Amino acid sequence: MNEYGFTVKKTDTLRNQVYKDIKSAIIRGKIDPGTRLRENDISKEMGVSRGPIREAILLLEREGLLVTQTHKETMVAKVEKDEVTMLLNPLRVLLESFSIQKIIPNLNETHFVQLEKILDELNQACKQKEIEVIVEKDLEFHEYLIALTGEPYLITLWKSVSSRIVFHFMTNTREKHQMDNFSQLMNEHKELFEAIKTKNWEYIEPVLKEHIY
Repeated sequence: MNEYGFTVKKTDTLRNQVYKDIKSAIIRGKIDPGTRLRENDISKEMGVSRGPIREAILLLEREGLLVTQTHKETMVAKVEKDEVTMLLNPLRVLLESFSIQKIIPNLNETHFVQLEKILDELNQACKQKEIEVIVEKDLEFHEYLIALTGEPYLITLWKSVSSRIVFHFMTNTREKHQMDNFSQLMNEHKELFEAIKTKNWEYIEPVLKEHIY
């Protein structure tokens, strides 16, 4: 029985394979908030030992997607709208603001070409209304900027915040956005990209805040 729909691919370390598969299933709404995840069940379904599963669960707990209470089973976390608007979005603004200010002096044409490539792929996904790909490319655009800082801890912090925001979107507003033409999303990213190309923080800051909020 394939209860969770996990399909481990032999293209990465075993822990990372398990981590990516469980994370994808959670964010894409294949597993509802509050669902219990049992190591034994996942082990049997994936055909792997419990060790990599336990390691993957710890990583997902750090990202806020799973919750394990003392002497209780692990459950998929719940993310409320108030948490997104009052905590997660402001945190994301802080993290991305810090990152962009840090990388501005070193941004060059190579970076802009890569960002534009991601935007082209995002635009194509918007035209096809492929929500999962849209979310993936949206995150990739911002994560690329964060990664340019070369700060592993900063990247981990950003992932924990962005994962919960995306999880809330996919589990609460996904159906509403099925009918969108995503023109606003695309325009916002293009405007942010053009602002970043100026390498002028005073111009970038309001555009970034408007985009996130």
